[in-house]
Amino acid sequence: MGSAGAPTSAAGGSVGVAGELSSNGGASEGSSCSPACSSNRSCVDGRCQNWIEMAAPPTKLVARSKAASVAMGKAVFIWGGLDSDGTALDDGAIYYPKTDNWKYLPRDPGHPSARIMATAVWTGEASNKVVVFGGTDASGSNVKSDGAVFDLVDNSWVALPMNPMILKRSAPYGYWDGSRAVFYGGLNNGASVEGADRFDLKTWTSSTRMGDPGLLGFAAIAFDGSVMYLQGGVIGSTRQDKVYAYTSSTDKWATLSQGPSARTGAFGAWDGTHFVVWGGQDDDGLLADGKILSGSTWSDMTSTELLSPRRIGFRRSGWAFQVEPGVIAMVGGQTSTSGDSDTLAKDGASYSVQSGQWSAISEWPSLEMHEYGIGVWTGEEFVLWGGRDQNVSTLTGERWAP
Repeated sequence: MGSAGAPTSAAGGSVGVAGELSSNGGASEGSSCSPACSSNRSCVDGRCQNWIEMAAPPTKLVARSKAASVAMGKAVFIWGGLDSDGTALDDGAIYYPKTDNWKYLPRDPGHPSARIMATAVWTGEASNKVVVFGGTDASGSNVKSDGAVFDLVDNSWVALPMNPMILKRSAPYGYWDGSRAVFYGGLNNGASVEGADRFDLKTWTSSTRMGDPGLLGFAAIAFDGSVMYLQGGVIGSTRQDKVYAYTSSTDKWATLSQGPSARTGAFGAWDGTHFVVWGGQDDDGLLADGKILSGSTWSDMTSTELLSPRRIGFRRSGWAFQVEPGVIAMVGGQTSTSGDSDTLAKDGASYSVQSGQWSAISEWPSLEMHEYGIGVWTGEEFVLWGGRDQNVSTLTGERWAP
């Protein structure tokens, strides 16, 4: 699953508009786009080009997989990960899609130790910090319960305060609830971790265990700005069909009406009004159906042939996000229960909740797998960078806009 900061949003509709790359991203002759297309994205017939390549990162930033990432407004924060030699990394960068530029991040005494599968949470414009928490060493056996806070104004790191009550978590789901960074679930040496740990930029607290789902792993997850929603997942070896909601501000769990059938690894997203769940895997194989929760009522999503049956591979492939109110997109994912890397999808689709209409998202241009790469929606563009291709770490990046 991917990490989450503030709720995401941008425009759906058909994709795959053709056009030549423009060095300055300006409009082609005889056409204009408003707002203006971001750097290197051409304006063709009044629309900005969808998929384009990203500029190469700074030379100090080596190719990596399993890095932490989060959207910070319109920019993308990247930290840590695993290099091609199997070494955990302790550096990172910020990518600015609007200008197609990078900024290398400093190492200083407060920066996080080298790690993979950590989670990053942006605190919003008011405090403008990124909290990096959890993860493991390169072997995956030393799971961490520490991290650091990066101050984007001061361009410096401060280590997180230690608290013996905070659980070790690799790849937890993370978000900012308006006053605290919340880290839910994750793994500890392959086992699911219960509940959530919360950091308000001064102290740690843990979520109540009253009413929580317990040792739940691989659920569909979405955050609406105040409430985290969970559907499905697995406890032990049993797939679940239950639905939960957690409100961090009041520290309360609620059980919601059941919707989709029992499944793991489904795509989950918040469209601005609804919790949307699609795909995943049940005991018989991969799924290509979904439901939409409005209040306490679930309704079926229309079926489609534009998106093959698939599931999210945990931090491996598969991203879901709101692209504008009422429209969500799903990109990538695992198209086989075997888990073979050559079955990772390179395409996707968007879905309009109101009309029930699907629109194809074409394959990204490099056709690299981006296995364990970062996939981040900035509110305007989906940024896909790094990871592995044929088990070799890559510096390739590309970004999609509707």
